[in-house]
Formats: sequence, structure tokens, C-alpha cells
Amino acid sequence: MKFEIKSREATVILGLEGAMLNSLKKDGIEYLWQGDPAVWAGQAPVCFPIVGVLPEHKGYAFGKECNMKRHGVARISPFEVFEQFDNSITFIQKSSDETKKAFPFDYELKIKYTIIGSTVTTEYIITNTGSEKFPFAIGGHPAFNCPLTSGESFDDYKVVFDKKMTKKYLRPNHRTGIIDINERFDCLENSDEIQMDYSLFGEKDSMIFDDIESKCATLIGKAGRGVKIEYQDMANLLIWSAYDSDFVALEPWTGISNCSDETDIIEDKRGINILFPNETASFKFKITMI
Repeated sequence: MKFEIKSREATVILGLEGAMLNSLKKDGIEYLWQGDPAVWAGQAPVCFPIVGVLPEHKGYAFGKECNMKRHGVARISPFEVFEQFDNSITFIQKSSDETKKAFPFDYELKIKYTIIGSTVTTEYIITNTGSEKFPFAIGGHPAFNCPLTSGESFDDYKVVFDKKMTKKYLRPNHRTGIIDINERFDCLENSDEIQMDYSLFGEKDSMIFDDIESKCATLIGKAGRGVKIEYQDMANLLIWSAYDSDFVALEPWTGISNCSDETDIIEDKRGINILFPNETASFKFKITMI
């Protein structure tokens, strides 16, 4: 089932499955990757209560065994519509017997999308509805068409940050998803931009900017079209694409995938939040169509 929210400038289509973005349109241009099973069928999945992977998909949260595949349980579990208005919609997912087979805790996850002008705000609202504290990370995974207009190519685009980047980035192992914390890479050379090139991705997987100082990144092409993502609530940003594909994903996460120096104890992982009974936490990021 699909739902539409809109402003005078743009229209957003959202799907009940995964409670995720399905379309971002402005001036007749589709900004969101439409998915291709031959490359990557996803579009903008939500990652919760983990981002990335656990070692062999298994871990322990305060002594309880968790068995979760990449990016957790929220994206593969049912949502319902909580409320809807002309320019916003909120989806809700409550823990169930199925989610507790993988993540044995009670929670309520609301995802609210609001469009004002050309900007879409995504807000994650997590509530602990149980009697035990639990650890979690959360993140977005939106992928954008690249190129956006005819006459352009993938390498006509660049990602521009709002400040110079001096810290080297991490990469996950392409097959296991585990990050070697002792190996860092430098493609910026004290610059504020990265020219898109397929050699950055493929077997090399994503670029992980952990504890990132920049809180705004813009994917922009030579014709001046692009998307700006602002992620003040998120500590990390991933940039990912697949070799010879037509998308770039800009992924704001509160945590990162399991690292080589970490155990299978989830609450000890980098970027993990602890939510106590009856507590609520919320995180936002914004996407602006240019």
C-alpha cells in the first residue's frame, strides 16, 4: 500500500512495507533510486535495532541472545499507519512474537515523514514498552538517483561536505560486513568534497565517516541538481554505491557495523544507545531536493 504527502514544490510517496520512502519528486524529476533486483532492490530501508551486521548474525543484549540479519528487524516486520496529514505521515511498528525471536525486547518504533517545501524530514521515535532496558542503534539508508538528469554520468557528481574533512574513513569487509578498526582510508586529503567514481565502491563497499564533524553533505551534479542531507542527530555518515549502478546512498546512522575489536555484546558496541523502560528517544535527519 502506498501513501502520498506533498508540498507546493514536491511530492513524496511512501510504502507501508518497511515504512520507507518510495519516491521523491520535484520538477518532474525522480530523486530516489527505484530499486533494481539485479543491483540492489532496496530504496531507503530503516536500520533498527542494529545498523550493519553482528558477527555471524548473532549477539547478546544484556545477556539475552539476539539473532539478527543485516540492519535488524524493523525493515522486515509489519508497520501500520499511526496518523496522516497532507504533508506528513507517521508509521508505527510494535514488537511482536516474531521480532522477539530475533530481538527479545518490547519496543514501539514510530517513523514520521514531513515535507515542507523541498525538504523531507525523517524522525525515528523509539519507546521502550517493556520492563527491561535494551540497547539499540538506528539509521536511514536512502539511495538517490545518480545521475538525475540526461546528459550526465555518475562521475559528473560529487559529495560536498559543509566543512573540510581531516579524519580518515573506515570500510566494512565486503563479504562479512565487519569493520577492521585498524585500517583507515583517505580520499579527501583535507578537502570538503569527494568526486564520485565507481572505483570507490564495488568490492570496496561503503565509506564510513565515524564521529563525523560535518553535519551536512550534498550530492550534486554538473547540472546543479542533487540532494542535501542534514544529520545533526546522527554521529556517522556512510556513502555507498554498487559498481556500475546509477545510485549513491547517503546513510546517517547513530552507530556503525560491528568492529574488529568488539565482542558479540551489543551494548558494548560503538554508538549504542541504552533505552530504559518507559523511556523514549528520537532522532531526525533531513533530505532536501535541489
